[in-house]
Amino acid sequence: MKIIIIGGERVPYFLAKRLIAQGYDVYFVNKDEELCEEYSRTLSATVVLGDGTSKKVLDQLEIDPKDIVVLLTERDRKNFFIARLVQEYYGVENVVTLLNNSENRDLFERYGIRVLGVTDLIMKNIEPLLFENEVITTLEEETKMRGATVLKVTVEWDSHVIRKKIKDLSIPEGIVVVGIMRKDKFVIPRGETTIEPNDEIIVVCAEEKSSEVLAFFST
Repeated sequence: MKIIIIGGERVPYFLAKRLIAQGYDVYFVNKDEELCEEYSRTLSATVVLGDGTSKKVLDQLEIDPKDIVVLLTERDRKNFFIARLVQEYYGVENVVTLLNNSENRDLFERYGIRVLGVTDLIMKNIEPLLFENEVITTLEEETKMRGATVLKVTVEWDSHVIRKKIKDLSIPEGIVVVGIMRKDKFVIPRGETTIEPNDEIIVVCAEEKSSEVLAFFST
């Protein structure tokens, strides 16, 4: 089984490097001559200079139905054309494509083409940040006129609160844990919630207790 990567610039390089390290047979198709020369020098992969929309170029790869084809051009129309080409002419069952416009998802999925949506990936990573900002902003608006403040503290590996449940912590009076950002999730804390390394603890407290909060969760 071969893994055939068509199009793209830097992403194919790092993808191929990882696949080759895992023992896979990697093929490149790209019409950028300089890029192909660079890949030929630095990677143990088969590199074909040419346009992936050309059947004459693809014929050089001796594509098998069990091969995996990965399409990374910046145009959905081009990716779709190549996907249908390898499905129809070579019977390829596994085609993965970069999806530049999420509105085209249904078209690709209708033909059994797996999609990797750029917009979806970006949103998946920034939505927790947006949500976190909304939470903090709302809390700040509600507390700033009442002598309270909102703090966010990152829990380091050497903190005494690591691996402990919130209910078992002797949190000083006047300090309330209202949220935890954990990787790409917002956790609503309960008594049974366990504090993990690198958690970002969102706390509401009296303004004069700010230094106490930092000391409590950081040491």
